[in-house]
Amino acid sequence: MKRIFIFAILLASASFLLCPPLSFSQKYLDYQDPQIKGVILEGVEATFQENYPLAENRFKALIEMAPEDPGGYFFLAALYQAQMIDYESNFKEKDFYENIKMAKKFAGKRIEKNKKDAWAYLILGNTYGAKAVYDAKKGKWWSGLNSGLYAKSALKETIKHNSEIYDAYLGLGSYHFWASVMTKAFWWLPFIGDHREKGISEIKLAYEKSIFSSAAAASGLIWIYIEEEKFDQAISLAQKMQSEYPQGKSFLWALAQAYYDKKDWHNALLKYQELLKRIEKNHASKNPDQSYNLIECEFYIARCLFGLGRYDECGFVCEEILNSSLNEKIQKRQETKLKETQKLIERSLELAGRKE
Repeated sequence: MKRIFIFAILLASASFLLCPPLSFSQKYLDYQDPQIKGVILEGVEATFQENYPLAENRFKALIEMAPEDPGGYFFLAALYQAQMIDYESNFKEKDFYENIKMAKKFAGKRIEKNKKDAWAYLILGNTYGAKAVYDAKKGKWWSGLNSGLYAKSALKETIKHNSEIYDAYLGLGSYHFWASVMTKAFWWLPFIGDHREKGISEIKLAYEKSIFSSAAAASGLIWIYIEEEKFDQAISLAQKMQSEYPQGKSFLWALAQAYYDKKDWHNALLKYQELLKRIEKNHASKNPDQSYNLIECEFYIARCLFGLGRYDECGFVCEEILNSSLNEKIQKRQETKLKETQKLIERSLELAGRKE
């Protein structure tokens, strides 16, 4: 059916041969155990390298080791969320929500047995955090806000019981920064205020000292630097992380955006062209349809060409975008960019002297 399906089977089989055997089934995972940490970190690295079959294999191995521990279910949910972000598709939504449900259930049971179980609170907080992000992206703002507040509460419990679990600071820092950004108009109120610097400090702490969240914290910092228009810092960190995860695209997207927002049209163009090549290479062999990402890249390529004064080339790319065969769902999601593309092609033709 698909080469990726065969590859997944072969990779899963090979990984069992190449990786050391895991312990027999146990009640709960010890996240500080070197063997457990190794399995999780293999899965995290595979996720950022977009080696999704290997990541899934590693996280499912955690569930086999401890079916009643929340960790494996959370990391699987995070993997499926990463895939959906990568492909800009909800094709793993059912699996995502099922694993979110299981992670919440078993984290709650761990906490029932030990009210001071900091690691269980961490998994619970991160699980609610993942759900908050996904629900908000789907437009379920109330559900997203509610999950975000639960996440914050659980992560604060993590720090309360063990202040050296630095992974918790990623979620807390993200909440403090982005909540401040979204409530900027109300900073004058004493019970709201501006907590952006606090959030940045917390995410930096997670980047420098967390066990499992360093790469995710780096990604968070890069997008914060872009938001704060600290483009050189964003570019420097994105370049570093892209060199560490060269097979992945997440840091390449951030790097391209940083160059674009800086109005460094030349370097932004190069990065978006690189992204386009990678997406086109996988477009025919992977499901789901990646038309959304193709339009995204081509749109920014056209804008960069316009910024460089290459109006003929800009017009050509705009024509490709407008002639793309898109389903109704993609057309609706990219409606704004498609309208902007029409304006851009008219302006490009005018400046190139070709408008009739």
